[in-house]
Amino acid sequence: MFTSKQIFTFAYETAYDLSQKKNFTAPKIYTTKGDLSKRWYVYFSFRNPKTGKSKRVTPFYGDVNKYKTKEERMEGIQLFFTKIKINQFFYIFFIKTFIKPVVYIV
Repeated sequence: MFTSKQIFTFAYETAYDLSQKKNFTAPKIYTTKGDLSKRWYVYFSFRNPKTGKSKRVTPFYGDVNKYKTKEERMEGIQLFFTKIKINQFFYIFFIKTFIKPVVYIV
């Protein structure tokens, strides 16, 4: 039989289980608040499997900064944004489907 202290301790430990951290952050579009004189880009972070720390990926600029209107830039940068989200989805799907975790029994 468990004591109430053991039950609450177990519930607390499992409620804040951060062992399953996300491999990627959601991509974000940096538009410099609509300023066309500055560079717009898409950025996100990924988790380094060796260190377990999140690391910012070099921003994706592409050729969107050659466009002279906000509408053209948003249209161009949305393409990068969509491609990054699709690539992240397929990466996560591949990892979960084909790479099985190794369990060591001691």
